[in-house]
Amino acid sequence: MATLVLGVVGRAFLGPIGGVVGTLLGAGIDRRLFGGRRQAARSALPDIQAASYGEPIPLVFGRMRVSGNLVWAAPVKESTVRSGGGKRGPSTTSYAYSASFAVVLSAREIIGVGRIWADGKLMRDASGQWLSPATMRLHTGSQRQQPDPLMMAAEGAAPAFRGLAYAVFEDLPLADYGNRLPNLSFEVIAEDAPVDLGATLSGLAQRAGIDLPVRGAFPSVTGYFAGTVGPMADLLAPALDASGAMLAAGTALVGTGLPGQLIDLADAVNSVASGNRASDRDRQRDRQRRAAAASLADAVEIGYYDTDRDFQPGLQRFRLRAGARVDGRGLPAALNAAAAKQLGRDAALRLAASRQRRTLRLPWRHLGLQPGDVLSLPDGDWHVAELRFESFVVAVDLVRLPGAPPPPPVGDSGRALDHGDLPAGPTSLLVMDLPPLPGELPDRPRLWLAGAGSAPGWRRARVAISVDGGTSYEDAGLLPAPALMGSALTLLPPASPAGWDRISTVEVELLAEAMWLESRSEEAVLAGANLALLGDELIQFTSATALGERRFRLSGLLRGRRGTSSGPAGQPAGSRFVLIDPAIMLPLPLPIEQLGAPLLVRAAGSGDSAAVPMLTIVGKAAIQPLPPVHLAVTRKDDLLRFSWIPQSRAGFGWPDLTDVPLGEAAPLWRATLRDAAGPIETADVSSPFWMVADRPGPLWLDVAQLGATLGRVATLAIP
Repeated sequence: MATLVLGVVGRAFLGPIGGVVGTLLGAGIDRRLFGGRRQAARSALPDIQAASYGEPIPLVFGRMRVSGNLVWAAPVKESTVRSGGGKRGPSTTSYAYSASFAVVLSAREIIGVGRIWADGKLMRDASGQWLSPATMRLHTGSQRQQPDPLMMAAEGAAPAFRGLAYAVFEDLPLADYGNRLPNLSFEVIAEDAPVDLGATLSGLAQRAGIDLPVRGAFPSVTGYFAGTVGPMADLLAPALDASGAMLAAGTALVGTGLPGQLIDLADAVNSVASGNRASDRDRQRDRQRRAAAASLADAVEIGYYDTDRDFQPGLQRFRLRAGARVDGRGLPAALNAAAAKQLGRDAALRLAASRQRRTLRLPWRHLGLQPGDVLSLPDGDWHVAELRFESFVVAVDLVRLPGAPPPPPVGDSGRALDHGDLPAGPTSLLVMDLPPLPGELPDRPRLWLAGAGSAPGWRRARVAISVDGGTSYEDAGLLPAPALMGSALTLLPPASPAGWDRISTVEVELLAEAMWLESRSEEAVLAGANLALLGDELIQFTSATALGERRFRLSGLLRGRRGTSSGPAGQPAGSRFVLIDPAIMLPLPLPIEQLGAPLLVRAAGSGDSAAVPMLTIVGKAAIQPLPPVHLAVTRKDDLLRFSWIPQSRAGFGWPDLTDVPLGEAAPLWRATLRDAAGPIETADVSSPFWMVADRPGPLWLDVAQLGATLGRVATLAIP
């Protein structure tokens, strides 16, 4: 009577689930399962998100990264977004798209979900903080769970999906994913601890109504993914093959490490000779065979999902000898590189030892032996592969087991990709009133917003503003990357903007460890490099000397850039510092009538709370004309003749060393003559000179250019 092994137990042991999983087909036990022609099983892969009808839904054990099955989606929603208009100037209309959908994660109840990735990028970190805006509800698959309210509202009726764990996303913004549904993957937590592979496989069989107790040792894994629709043998085979276990007589799962049963070779028996040489040879009491070494693979590879690399596919190889033939084995489980390497080593050693086989003929009292048992013979341990009982003799086919293994090999995961699984922390937000930057000439007030975080996981944040005291907020845009920002540790004394300041230095401390300042040549600085705001002064620097612990000493300075001033006291310690980079800063245009009004600014990054700073809108540095220079006065014929040279907001570069346009709609200056008691005479003039009647001093002349707003005043004292 031949040994029986477990056969087909049906296509999808998961039970009927709305036509998605399929139906339980029956079970059969037949050793012919492993012979003849069989159709390959249909498998669900943990790293591919599917939406096909009839796609298998996996069972997840432990902690595993899966992409799941898309089972419901509402039509993509288009929203119109208008910015500006009314008090904020001309309006702009844009369109935003969002989607609501449900993803099934596991065909058994889970504990929860950890990290979530969208198109391979981290979307939610291990602490549960969203790095991108999202609203998600998780249904863990309990037998009491209720239908999702969004699906009920959209469809009128929806199943509760009891026994299925699934996540529902509501109005997920699609702008970051090319206005399409992203490929999502989830860190599913089903027993938040290592799982025993033997117990897991036994549980899978029990779901199909088959009792398979566990004997021997099985490896522990972080997580296991069962997604095959087909014969139970196809479901169990990868794990059995990789772990060295076997399915014994269709009655048990037999692992490794079983104690050996001592067998005395003197008990082996010969059958009565039949006179047929071939038959007599088959009936010898101990017939041994050795396969040629060339018939075996040169190396064993174990494919797995690497816990040290965010559950990305990994591969470990153990080489027996030089050669190109590889025995590849895939394990749909999550484990680390060292454990996978050890599985590969053990498989390779078993493969090498399996060259030796023998058939031992024992008396009928050994009928209690089972496949998977270990027999200890004088020349080592052998495991039972198959038994036959004929003429009251038990013929036992044995396979050699490897001896004592060498020291555990070192497994290497390779270089891990950083997907940003770090705490984001709150946003530090700077609101800056800057003069025109290179390449621009604003015609209305404009602020610049810059943001960053001290936590290593800060990546970006949206910004909302309120001009009505917090009654309503309007989206101002996205800060796409952290700005290099911090504060001054030392005083930067005042200096002239007319040339290089090669004497002064200032030390600054940046906000985060990952931030870094670089030195640049004088030519690069003159071309616009290393432009920074320190306090209220724009400076440039050639040298940035790292002092450690986020500190840098800046020297080789250009001061008072783009019409700013160092002020009479310079920039004190504690002044804000930010490297100007319009590509990662957010411009905020404002209407002129909002100048002087209160403004609330709120950052909406993953680590931000509802706290907001309040400030008074200034924003006029971008449109305010610069003060004239070289004010002069001459007295002649009882007249005071004043003159000055204008500065232009459009002329900071001065590329051809000739006069540049004023940068205003029309040349116009407001001149005021005053004495100690107050203004004497005021006039608006269209040329850079003015004449008034002479009078006794002391007198003072104030001149400011008129543009979209009154420019900064230059003053001349007249004795």
